[in-house]
Amino acid sequence: MANLSPDDRDALLRQGRVVRYETGDVLIREGGPETTVLLLTDGCVKVVGAVEDGGTVLLALRVRGELVGEVSALDGQPRSATVIAARPTVTRTLTSTVFLAFLRESRDAAEVVQRSVAGKLRGATRHRIDTSGGTATVRLARTLDNLVRSYARAVPEGLRIDVPLSHTDLAALAGISDASVQRALRSLRAAGAVTTKYRGVVIREPDILRAIASQSGWPAADPGPLPASG
Repeated sequence: MANLSPDDRDALLRQGRVVRYETGDVLIREGGPETTVLLLTDGCVKVVGAVEDGGTVLLALRVRGELVGEVSALDGQPRSATVIAARPTVTRTLTSTVFLAFLRESRDAAEVVQRSVAGKLRGATRHRIDTSGGTATVRLARTLDNLVRSYARAVPEGLRIDVPLSHTDLAALAGISDASVQRALRSLRAAGAVTTKYRGVVIREPDILRAIASQSGWPAADPGPLPASG
């Protein structure tokens, strides 16, 4: 909610109650009937959806300053996804009644929330397009390029995506398999675009990453099978 006016931001932060979550705690559960709205004041959460085999797939990330749960408050429908703390997280939790009253009292705030929801929808559409074609390396490069624009912090090696992401998480975001993530990361490392650390990726050369992301035919073929682990 960085685009709220100072007065509206202060008014919103006075609403509701502070709730703290530890890593792995569930903030919102898919299908739940509750319509509370959570403003993230610290931390990071993963938005995941259930799939037919009983597992979950990572849909999005949300960080400090963003709202979660606002769609159910606006349309009164059950939760469409589960939200899980990716690290210790603090929220300001509001009932839908309080949240909607806040929006009625401030047209400017209502417009900011409307633009935020529209932006999330546009982002979801863009994500579907980015992961609908190209090699696994190109898809992963597009995913990392999008992540680094929103969730990066500067470190000596470059720009670190400041969210703990497993290979399975990256696979879900890029629309590829876990094995393809490993091969694609190997390609990106060889190109000098990234380095990898445990549950993390550092973008060494954003321009190289962006160039790869923009070339739907790069490389002509992904590398072969990974060597067997010992």
